[in-house]
Amino acid sequence: MNLAIITSNMLFGESLKTLLENYKFRNGSSILVKDFTLENIKDLDVLVSDYDSNKFKEFLSNTKIKKNKLKEIEKILITQTRLELLPKGSIHLKRPFRVVELVEVLHTIFERMKSKRENKKVLGYISFIISDRKLIYKDRQAVLLTEKESDIFVSLLNSKDRGITKEEVMAKVWMLNPNIETHTFETHLYRLRKKIREGLILSDFIINKGGRFYLNHELTGEKN
Repeated sequence: MNLAIITSNMLFGESLKTLLENYKFRNGSSILVKDFTLENIKDLDVLVSDYDSNKFKEFLSNTKIKKNKLKEIEKILITQTRLELLPKGSIHLKRPFRVVELVEVLHTIFERMKSKRENKKVLGYISFIISDRKLIYKDRQAVLLTEKESDIFVSLLNSKDRGITKEEVMAKVWMLNPNIETHTFETHLYRLRKKIREGLILSDFIINKGGRFYLNHELTGEKN
């Protein structure tokens, strides 16, 4: 979990960072203290700030992080009063507060993020929501896959570097002997390619190299 403490009071920020690290957030987490900007912060999960409501809203409006990504970041605001109009979806901690209160909130967020990520596979520009069987490209276009199409696509995601053969898919997805003569795989692959081509406007998204099937790295945004 990547956490940023955005504050004008750097002494407060550094003290809070130290306290959180003492609560083991150092393990598997990174905590960064900054003032006014989120530039060059990648994969931010949680934002903790002691800005007042107006300053925080101004900060969000000026950040270079894309709006759809900004919505996914959990926001925890430490304020003097509950009467402020807080940004939608933010969590409020009123001063004075105990660090253990913040730690409990962060653990709740961590568990929620863990559950969400276990249900989501991401490869470059591609996101696949497993429970909904929803394939999303660049956070804009989306198509819904059938159960078997989903199984094939997950197989491709899991073997993105080495590729996967028809025989491997038959064994994993249909639990069939790979030597059985059938056009089941070809039929579902054709429909999957057609759905991606028409729904996501992507041609040659699934390619065949020497009998192994791959996701096209140029289109996913991933390098070979």
